[in-house]
Amino acid sequence: MLLYGIAVPSLVTAILMTAFQVIGSVPLFIGVFALSYLVYALLSILICTCFTVGVDLDKPCENHSPIYRFFSNCVIESATQLLRIRLHVTGKEQLPEEKFLLVSNHRGAMDPLLEMGVLRKYRTGFVSKKELFHIPIIGKLMHKSFCLSLNRGNLKDEAKTILRAIDLVKNQKATVGIYPEGTRNPTNELLPFKNGAFKIAQRANCPIVVAVIRNTELATKNTPFHHTDVYLDFIGVLDKDFVADHNTVEVGKRVREMMEAALAVSSSAQAA
Repeated sequence: MLLYGIAVPSLVTAILMTAFQVIGSVPLFIGVFALSYLVYALLSILICTCFTVGVDLDKPCENHSPIYRFFSNCVIESATQLLRIRLHVTGKEQLPEEKFLLVSNHRGAMDPLLEMGVLRKYRTGFVSKKELFHIPIIGKLMHKSFCLSLNRGNLKDEAKTILRAIDLVKNQKATVGIYPEGTRNPTNELLPFKNGAFKIAQRANCPIVVAVIRNTELATKNTPFHHTDVYLDFIGVLDKDFVADHNTVEVGKRVREMMEAALAVSSSAQAA
């Protein structure tokens, strides 16, 4: 799947040039490849549109859908290729078998996509701002991949989103990811946490996986001429007992300490 966006047009180009016996013409190869890629992209958009046209954003996603998750993974892989991201992951061996609450810092727009891709076996969805669900095709794929819309400032809607997240994790339907800073922050200095989000883990009786991600904010600046090395580190797990025995402020303080320590180490390594 990782190479579909390049492999399919390349294969079509090779077949066509072999059939017409024009192998060796670099300008023609580039032209045929570009045309094949365009056709491939348009067909992909058409197929995704057909599959998402009937998705109702007001109806909660209750069951895992392999076909929608497949399309979501294709979008993730395509975006990763186009932005020339090289992802380096550490700490996956710490992850529990059961579903959990993922807590991470938030550097750039690619954060949830990359984390969903790495954690695909956990059917991971993120609590995301409502505006993202208005993006054609993407919003509906997010909805069918257990991503949850957060209407900021509307306390009733926020409470419904939290309850929905609790239900997904508690009933082992999905892992839910949150960004306790509440917004993007492209620095190693963490913003104040919104500790209320940790109620999800307490009410769902699930562990919290703490992660830090770095360099996603550079991807759009570097592309297309340079690749971007992105680092995703799973730095620890707070077990159910710890989560149950501490209030949300205490849980948030512990998560923050873990993140700050990991980001400080990365800063020192970059300075060296």
